[in-house]
Amino acid sequence: MIMTEKDKLDFKKSTKCWICEKYFIGDDKKVRDHCHIAGKFRGAAHNECNLLFSKPKHVPVTFYNLSGYDSHLFINNLGEQIDRIPNTE
Repeated sequence: MIMTEKDKLDFKKSTKCWICEKYFIGDDKKVRDHCHIAGKFRGAAHNECNLLFSKPKHVPVTFYNLSGYDSHLFINNLGEQIDRIPNTE
């Protein structure tokens, strides 16, 4: 996990979960949430919120005006499900 000195200070001072925005009270376990792709610290979170927080299952990507290019070279390798809009005039 990548944490700057400011991130460490912010974590120590944090009183609210950045995911649910509720305060840490009593026996709440405060954990360091981070992006599993980039490794950057996102904020302090309840342990339960952190475990339930998940990345999206899909990422929408839109391409425009690919008819004149070799788009078939990469579109065929993009993944399991691709929704295509046909070329109409």
